[in-house]
Amino acid sequence: MRCRADPEAYFREGVRASGAQALCAGCSYLEACRLYALERPGLWGVWGGTTRMERMSLRRRAAG
Repeated sequence: MRCRADPEAYFREGVRASGAQALCAGCSYLEACRLYALERPGLWGVWGGTTRMERMSLRRRAAG
């Protein structure tokens, strides 16, 4: 898992959606990681190939 090798890359300021997807590309835990992050609104950084802003948007759509 790339996140274990370079965890700081996932918490850098200003990571965009394309950067988040690239960081997580090919990870076998992608979906589980994304679900984990969606259930925890307070998490920062890249999780499951999504940025914090993307997850906020996904939660709003799911609630709507």
